[in-house]
Amino acid sequence: MEQLKKLGIYLTAEPGDDEALAFAALLARAEKPESIHCIHVRGIEGPAETPIPSPEAIQAQLLEALPAEFAASTQVHISAATGLPEILRTARDCDLDLLVVGRRLPTDQLGLGSVFYRLARKTPCDVLVVPQHAHAHLNRLLVLVDGSEHSLMALRTALRLARSTGGPPQVVVQSVFDLPYGYRKTGMTMQEAIRQRETLRRKEIEACLAGLDTSGVDFQAVYTCARDAAAAAHNLASADHMDAIVLGSRGATLPAIALLGGTTERVLLNAPTPVLVVKRKGETFGFLDAVLAQFKNPD
Repeated sequence: MEQLKKLGIYLTAEPGDDEALAFAALLARAEKPESIHCIHVRGIEGPAETPIPSPEAIQAQLLEALPAEFAASTQVHISAATGLPEILRTARDCDLDLLVVGRRLPTDQLGLGSVFYRLARKTPCDVLVVPQHAHAHLNRLLVLVDGSEHSLMALRTALRLARSTGGPPQVVVQSVFDLPYGYRKTGMTMQEAIRQRETLRRKEIEACLAGLDTSGVDFQAVYTCARDAAAAAHNLASADHMDAIVLGSRGATLPAIALLGGTTERVLLNAPTPVLVVKRKGETFGFLDAVLAQFKNPD
């Protein structure tokens, strides 16, 4: 997300709507988008036949959350969508740069985290998934970085948001690595193997971060030896009281989808904090068209 021009807010009439509106208002103040598309969604947690609030009621709810001076100068669009295919289509047709959606906490049996994973994987724009009870702050951000261009894209987005959304900006880069199978056969102890792997990973990440502008930001890199990168991110985000976890989507090829499903799915399913999935806009258009075609022609 290089520049936020079109902000989307998905309301589901379920827990998390108020938090989604609060984070959308925070982003509106910081990024000053040209337009806001507020979409009432049915069929994610409630049944598809759930009554739709009147456009006037939705607009009043949105304008109450937005700063008065901002609401008067911004285009506001109100619409409705039913089911995941129609939700994805609205994101494409509205040409959104970022959509914000609330959700229940992961411990809630109705949390339906897999829905938000599929939404984040298939949309052609960035997605911010906000759990119930989250406080609207985005100046303390944890970014998962593995050296890929997509993770660096997420890091650049995090640095910009941390600087612009108020409060002392802090960005923590976390790089998670695992020990290779059979390291003991080399004669090394576990601690020696960890130190060796961390040294190699540190060189890789420092080379990727070279030249990155971190001025004005409390910036640090953390190297974690763990088999579950999502759990490592959750633990660090909770321990350091981070406002959100940020990670990059790798695109829409089949290998990339499998890779995205590994870490991003687990982060989204169980994250107690907001999760921002950053994408290169338009990169998933071809994949999205194929998905929508399947829904249109299931045979």
